[in-house]
Amino acid sequence: MTAFHFSRATLAVALTAACLATACGPAASGVPVLEVERQSTEFIVAAEGEVIASEALPIALPSDIRMEFNVVWMAPEFSEVKKGDVIARFDDVQIQLDREASALNVAKSEFKLAGTERTGELEATRIDHESDRVDGEREISEAFEGANERLFSRNELIDILADIDYLDAESSFLDWQFETLDQRTQAEQNLILAERQGELSKLEKQESALSLMELKSPADGTFVYARTGWGGKMRKGRTVHAGMPIGMLPVRGKVRLRLFVPESDAVGLAPGQPVRFRLDSAAEREHVATVATVSPVASPRDRRDPQKFFRVEAEIEDVDPELMRVGSRLRAEIVTGSIENGIVVPSQVVFGENQAAFVYRVTGGDPERLDVKVGQRSPDLVEIVDGLEPGDRVSLAAPAGDS
Repeated sequence: MTAFHFSRATLAVALTAACLATACGPAASGVPVLEVERQSTEFIVAAEGEVIASEALPIALPSDIRMEFNVVWMAPEFSEVKKGDVIARFDDVQIQLDREASALNVAKSEFKLAGTERTGELEATRIDHESDRVDGEREISEAFEGANERLFSRNELIDILADIDYLDAESSFLDWQFETLDQRTQAEQNLILAERQGELSKLEKQESALSLMELKSPADGTFVYARTGWGGKMRKGRTVHAGMPIGMLPVRGKVRLRLFVPESDAVGLAPGQPVRFRLDSAAEREHVATVATVSPVASPRDRRDPQKFFRVEAEIEDVDPELMRVGSRLRAEIVTGSIENGIVVPSQVVFGENQAAFVYRVTGGDPERLDVKVGQRSPDLVEIVDGLEPGDRVSLAAPAGDS
């Protein structure tokens, strides 16, 4: 970027002054003309912006709380706070409901554990009773097994032997139930304990979150709202998550400028350029700074506004801590270049592009085309380095019928 320009308001004033001083007036054709002269010119890009912190203590939610919070109140921005003062509150209604549900599930787990103990005792008693019954029935069957075969039919003897086999199988099954009772009870309890531990973890997390429903200042200072990725400020109603900054406490005197230049005006911006600025709160005093960075591309300041701006940050040469507070609004002029004793004309005078640039010189009759060599250029001004001499008169518009 090598071209430079005045602001449009400055250009209008300059053209008016030039016309008054150099007899700017209509040519024979009725087209206004301008008499050129050598002059020293400073190219200015107008900007507006604010003072921002270059060093600050961030205020954010702990990164180990994996939850989201809704901001319901924040201390006024730029208010003076003391260490321990509440600076933000969050909505705890849903967390309270979740905590009650987790506490209820923990209580249910305790009840289930106690239930498994009682169920195990009842199951052991049942197995004992069933074993006693099987043993009694087997004794009876064995008594009939040795009876005189002449007293029973063949079918009755077969049934007696089948009963003994069945009772032996039933006895073995009951023995297996008794031997595995503790194992089965423990497995059920382990499942309940795992569920209980999960609910306890939730409960601990929710109780930790409830302890953060009031965020307190870690130190004395001026509370400044954090900005979102779109440049908007943190405010009531926003949802924040772990580690997300809520605000900051700027270090006193550690500030810089953040300027916004409309995309259409951002010609010739580069690091190292001088900046003159005035704070809205003290417009009578002018301060100086130096451009530190220029954003590579233009972007909207607000997603609701499509206008794009280049973001410029500048280092202040002499910081006044009492006056230059974070958030202070300001207007600035970025000096993108200067010409000493050169010829500069409004861009509307020059037609064509670069090597094919030309003007319409007026010598008394109809304007005539004159090729010129241009130097530094901006949307409003063009430096003429060859082709025009002081005293030449140029048309401010193309003659009728010409482009």
